[in-house]
Amino acid sequence: MTLKKSIIIHPRLGRIIVTRNPRARNIIMRARPDAIHATIPVHATETDLEKALTQCGDKLLRTQEGKREKPINVEFSIEAPNFRLNVNECNTAKIKVTGNSGTYTLHCPEGTDYCDEAVQQMLRNGIKAAMKHCESIVLPMRLKTLAEKHGFTYGRCTVRDVSSRWGSCTSTGNISLNIRLITLPDRLIDYVLLHELCHTVEMNHSDRFWALMDRHTAPARAKALRAELKEYNK
Repeated sequence: MTLKKSIIIHPRLGRIIVTRNPRARNIIMRARPDAIHATIPVHATETDLEKALTQCGDKLLRTQEGKREKPINVEFSIEAPNFRLNVNECNTAKIKVTGNSGTYTLHCPEGTDYCDEAVQQMLRNGIKAAMKHCESIVLPMRLKTLAEKHGFTYGRCTVRDVSSRWGSCTSTGNISLNIRLITLPDRLIDYVLLHELCHTVEMNHSDRFWALMDRHTAPARAKALRAELKEYNK
């Protein structure tokens, strides 16, 4: 399936990335740090899109502002059930990350200029490396355990740094997971893993898919968990 993408510069909302999807029935918009992403049916008009943007524009801008990355410095930390990270200035020549088993420290040289964008990029790369290390240990085993418990089979499991989704499943049953999953509460991690496992049976979001999800998120909590997941930034 080929998805057609275009970019619009909106006078009030800024950059809009529009994807025409043959499977889309309605206009769906998501605010991300780089732009507002709009998925629209192939036959939707510019007027349809403008109407949707007018209705949701203020909310999208507020959400987008909340998703912008905050500067990383010695006050920065991540505290999650499976992943903890803090920043420490010490006698080191370069930025480096150490740790294991879910607890990590990002070491910075004394006097680091945290306003420098190059420094911020190195710090973000260090955090991503720690997340990927932790996730590669925790999540494949968690996925395997859930698959065995609920009677699913799948192909390969990979961990990737993506901004658009928490996970994905191919038509051949290969599952890809976002490195930021490791920062979520356990119930939401399991929701995402079960979501992708259910896609090995139903490759869409039909009523059959949600019925399958409800059978495996006792007591029928799939859409409540989906709503809770939307409160977390990717």
